[in-house]
Amino acid sequence: MDIQGYILDHWLAKMKPESPVLTIYDKDGIYYDLLPLAKEKGIKVIDTTKGLLNARLSASRFWCNELSLNKDSRMIIYRKRSMPTNNRDWVEEPFMSFFKSGQVFPYGPQDGYENICRTFLPAKQKELDQLFKQGSTSFNMINALLDGAAYPELEHLTSGKSFAEMTVGLLSQTQCADMKWLKEWKVFATAQYPGLDSNGVSLKDVQLKLWAYLLFSEFVFDLPEELPDNLTSVAMAPEQMKEKVYLICDKLRNQINLRETYVRMANKIAEQLNLQEVFAKSKHLGDRVTFCFENSVEYDRFISYLKEGKQDDATVLCKKNLSDVWCQEDLEVATFWKLAEHTLTLLACIHQGIKSDGTLKELVDWYAESGCMADYAFRRYHTDLLGAINMPKQVKELTGIVNSRYHEFTERAVKIYQRSITQLKDFPVLKNQGCLQKVYPALEEGKKVVFVMVDAFRFEMGKNFSEQIERSYRERVDFSPRISYLPSVTRFCMANHLDDIVLVEKSGKLQPSIGVDAIITPEDRVDYLRNKTGVEIQDVRLEDWNASVVSDSTRLLIVRSVGIDTAGENDKLNGLAAMEREMIRLARLIEDCKRLKFDMAVIVADHGFMLQPAFRVSDQIQKPAGNDIVLEESRMLAGNLNDSPDTLSFTPAQFGANISAMKLVYAKDYTVFRRGEVYYHEGLSLQENIVPIITVKLQEEKQRQQYRVSLTYKDKTEGTVYMHRPIIDVNTAFSDLFADDVNIRITVVGDDGSSIGRPEGKFYNDVTELVDIPADAAKIRQPISIDDDYNGHTITVTAFDAETNATLSVLRLNFESE
Repeated sequence: MDIQGYILDHWLAKMKPESPVLTIYDKDGIYYDLLPLAKEKGIKVIDTTKGLLNARLSASRFWCNELSLNKDSRMIIYRKRSMPTNNRDWVEEPFMSFFKSGQVFPYGPQDGYENICRTFLPAKQKELDQLFKQGSTSFNMINALLDGAAYPELEHLTSGKSFAEMTVGLLSQTQCADMKWLKEWKVFATAQYPGLDSNGVSLKDVQLKLWAYLLFSEFVFDLPEELPDNLTSVAMAPEQMKEKVYLICDKLRNQINLRETYVRMANKIAEQLNLQEVFAKSKHLGDRVTFCFENSVEYDRFISYLKEGKQDDATVLCKKNLSDVWCQEDLEVATFWKLAEHTLTLLACIHQGIKSDGTLKELVDWYAESGCMADYAFRRYHTDLLGAINMPKQVKELTGIVNSRYHEFTERAVKIYQRSITQLKDFPVLKNQGCLQKVYPALEEGKKVVFVMVDAFRFEMGKNFSEQIERSYRERVDFSPRISYLPSVTRFCMANHLDDIVLVEKSGKLQPSIGVDAIITPEDRVDYLRNKTGVEIQDVRLEDWNASVVSDSTRLLIVRSVGIDTAGENDKLNGLAAMEREMIRLARLIEDCKRLKFDMAVIVADHGFMLQPAFRVSDQIQKPAGNDIVLEESRMLAGNLNDSPDTLSFTPAQFGANISAMKLVYAKDYTVFRRGEVYYHEGLSLQENIVPIITVKLQEEKQRQQYRVSLTYKDKTEGTVYMHRPIIDVNTAFSDLFADDVNIRITVVGDDGSSIGRPEGKFYNDVTELVDIPADAAKIRQPISIDDDYNGHTITVTAFDAETNATLSVLRLNFESE
């Protein structure tokens, strides 16, 4: 190891995932010769001495692309000038914007060149005094003070030159037949790791002692409280080595081929030192999460931040842990922080407030743009909670916060909405009529259309669905908000998609009709469309979908989906997972219809829904007195009814509707007429009434691009997986310089060929079940979740082309569950 490698380590210690940019101010050019070495380490180097304009452009491009996609990327900006010292100088500094997302060098006395040299050679202070007195402090002169020729055997074993490289390289070894490096290791460890027992006799022995030394040192350095007496005798590094230790531990956690080993060793060390019991009552264990047991303290800190209104602090804490090794490796930890992320989304939406000072149209636009995110976060929170097992005690408290804040927010929103609903007739653009607005015009243009009628597809679900399939149908998806027909009952709303309806009394019940035709059942709707359009029609239910039965001559394919409403009606909160599966079916339907050469898909809903965690006694109100009731639902009645303080009464004319009933009476706020209701959709609320209309242009005119994909694990095409959440590398190559993003499907099967896992993470699309690969990413890291109960001996990961289903790459790995 030489002084150049030591300085590179020093720079890397400053470049963390949350601050990956280092701007170096080097007026005298001391460090310029290190730039090629930094490039060799995979760091993006912006040399501003070659021209400011090109350097600024290169830095911006790397910032927007690589840094945003890969948390392991790093960038150095080299400035051969003094660091700005006042506001005017910073204004004139073209790289000022990068300062906020990184660090600068030198910063403080510890970054001075002389101080770096002295920490590099702590045993050579007298010699360094003489060199600096003479002004002979080049890299070569500093390296000349090294004893011997560095560490040739250790460097050969570890393939490293710097302090950090040799340490990480040593811990990466799995076997070693030749122990000639051991003598050098003792010298190296004595100089670089004071207090470490370097007297190991085998590779495993050396590694175990080094792991314990590094991880315990990091834990203690980060500990905000005094170390208990019973741990003071455990070997650890001196305080001045803190940045070194932090650098090494960060590398150990982030290096893909060491991640599993890190988890195993950290758990072993924590157990040996009984750390979980020793720190059982701690409220804060620092900002670094060295050991898994620390997550419990992190949970408590997160909840405390929420209670104290410190949402920014909670957000930083959550973001840190979502990218941490424990979130990647431990299912309980991953689930908690996913729930925490949903909680923050909900609270951020609440914090933005409700747009209450405009028209009904402005309220709907606010809800469609941002307000619906509260519903999305609440639904996803409870969906993920349903699938969680063995969750920590803190989840109960977190759930209480989510439920109470959501209820308060939605109740405020419904009051505003109910006050403005009589404006509905003034905004015809909000009418929910998919056939009139989308299907009939497309058929008149000669297009083949898929018309999908989804029961209870509320707006936030439609928005999420649209955003997910947009990743496969770029610039070909359109979605917009509509207000469902009121009263928002399925048979009324679905009929209204076909044309303007009239509600008439038949046998004491309100029923929809168009002209002289009663349009009550799904079959009535299909018959009406057949007579109206005069084209060949097929009608199928989504749960019975089979692409092979669709005729080539079909011009209008009607698909009916009731899975969301059935899950809500029958299973309430427990039906949320089934609702997610229904959206996956819809995505598969869209893909199948694309292959069947349909031109357009139009997806509509009848109404949305409100789902509460539990029924409260105060939720129920008495039905108003009256007679001639022709419609009775959990949240609304129609007939000759009296007014009451707990209800809202409207005449059909106030909604611009033709209904044979004297009054439409709705339960005020979130109350219901029937006991025990937690899922409902017939009332007046944004969640019940705002629905999407989605159109997807299925066919794309441009030529299909060529690309290649290869799967590797730890940069190899073979190996053994020891964890249930490994990370696979997806390597891509595009034939076109200006290629688009691509979508692939990844399967994970076990010994017998059956599915034993699936992808997850930011590149995986839960709705389309595809992995979305950005065109400018040569490699993405794709987490794979293997079923906890799988005990086979192999796993096979296969990548398929999403459109043709052609096999792109196969990766077969051994599997050993510990």
